[in-house]
Amino acid sequence: MKILIVDDNKKNLYLLEIILKGSGYEVASAANGAEALEKLRAKGFGMIISDILMPVMDGFQLCRECKGDEELKNIPFVFYTADYTSDEDEKFALSLGVNAYIRQPVEPDAFVQIIEKVFKKAKSGLLRPPEVAPHELSLYLTEYNKRIVAKLEDKVTQLEIEIAERKQAEAELQQSFERLRRAMEGTIQAIALTVEMRDPYTAGHQRRVTQLACAIAKEMHLSEEQIEGIHMTGVIHDIGKISVPAEILTKPGQLTENEFSLIKTHPKVGFDILKIIEFPWPIAKIVLQHHERMNGSGYPSGLSGEDILLEARILSVADVVEAMASYRPYRPALGIDRALEEISQNRGVLYDPEVVDACLKLFTEKRFQFE
Repeated sequence: MKILIVDDNKKNLYLLEIILKGSGYEVASAANGAEALEKLRAKGFGMIISDILMPVMDGFQLCRECKGDEELKNIPFVFYTADYTSDEDEKFALSLGVNAYIRQPVEPDAFVQIIEKVFKKAKSGLLRPPEVAPHELSLYLTEYNKRIVAKLEDKVTQLEIEIAERKQAEAELQQSFERLRRAMEGTIQAIALTVEMRDPYTAGHQRRVTQLACAIAKEMHLSEEQIEGIHMTGVIHDIGKISVPAEILTKPGQLTENEFSLIKTHPKVGFDILKIIEFPWPIAKIVLQHHERMNGSGYPSGLSGEDILLEARILSVADVVEAMASYRPYRPALGIDRALEEISQNRGVLYDPEVVDACLKLFTEKRFQFE
């Protein structure tokens, strides 16, 4: 037996198709009454299941057209419609000759039982064609307009309730997101404090690098999401130094080759610490790559060019500028001019050209200063 489902709601169509096909029925669909009439006149349908409110031609009009057509009037017609439908809607539908009126929601088994009952009545000849003709056109139109307006008003009310509920859910979701964000920021700050306790120079360095890196990112017109990721990464980009003995980090003299080799492990150590945390940004990879260089001479992997994440390229320039401009236990501060000279001379060699240009512009045109 082939059933025509008429509904402009794709979700409802899908659900009814699943239920009816699962019960052994063949199913076709139409998005409105006009489309349904075209398919019905091609014949072959044993039942019509229709919604009421639809564009082009609604369910009431479709039912009246079918029951007034000699070739279609004997096809069982079932309304399956929203739960905000009123008793008056049902009475009007029955006056048009509808054979069953089902309100959503209804359990699939109960729905199929109603359909089967209608089919049995039709097969046994118990479904007589309705006497639609006696309806005066003016009376029909008056009642039809009243019912459609009432249904539209009910649907608007229902939609307003759904919109209010959705807004409430979105507000609660936003609050939950903000709580998670604050918790994540707290976690990152706690990690940063771990480094600060061992090496106050590194702590101040991380904060200032973060400030400059975010300013560069803004100058390059990166998205807010990318800038936030750079900020979160900058605050902890040297977390791997936690594995380096404090006496090496604070050593006043020149580092030995072995000591410097130990320092160079900090990006990988930082990556290993952070990779198990599910951040919404590639923080662990940025930390791993922030000492890579454009020509492949950096560490730990010798990456080059665009194989290095843009965020890491930004962080590397900010890292070099801050480090050279600031005091270190093993040397006095070299100053901003010397730092800018370094990135300018190695623009496109060690450092990303666009990042260098943005950084130079910040200091030379916009008077950027470290806090």
